Amino acid sequence: MDIILDMGNVLLEWNKDKILQSVSNTKKDYLILDKSIFQSGLWERLDLGTMTREELVLKLVSMIGRGYQKKVEEVIWNWPSYIDIYREVFPVLSELKKKGHRIFVLSNTSKVFYDLLEEQLSPLKELLDGFVLSCDIKAIKPDLAMFKGILDKYQLDPTNCVFLDDIEDNTIAAEKLGIKSYQVKKRSDVVDILKSYI
Repeated sequence: MDIILDMGNVLLEWNKDKILQSVSNTKKDYLILDKSIFQSGLWERLDLGTMTREELVLKLVSMIGRGYQKKVEEVIWNWPSYIDIYREVFPVLSELKKKGHRIFVLSNTSKVFYDLLEEQLSPLKELLDGFVLSCDIKAIKPDLAMFKGILDKYQLDPTNCVFLDDIEDNTIAAEKLGIKSYQVKKRSDVVDILKSYI
């Protein structure tokens, strides 16, 4: 079986509120950062690979002022240090790997993934058979191009794949291509679902 994992809320927590609260001193800071970074469509451009992190910082600082530069940089460059890594998933993936299953990541993410793989997600590095990132192929789930991208790149048979994602639209899209999909609704779901394949 080939196991395809989303990253946010499957391998690690994605919680923009927690990140913003950590870097904001006041409610006003929180609202300004949320509006400019996450509600403006700019964060999606990072995930789409149409903007670099450096470019995004410059753009945001020009929009909301130099006084926010440190906070903007902290959100763009250091957000992973404010969230939890789902460490309990790694031993289960290791078991699956020993049983001959292959493990892939399919994520809407920026180049931050490459840093994460060296740092917080380093136990995953040894286990991964491959990955496809939205920033590299310029498409974002639930676009079928993302799913076709990973199937084609690694010559995967969709009927032999299992996909875990926290967003229902993404699991629906994967199922259109014949991939068995699970929506992760809470953190403990990840281990529960994966253990059923050991």
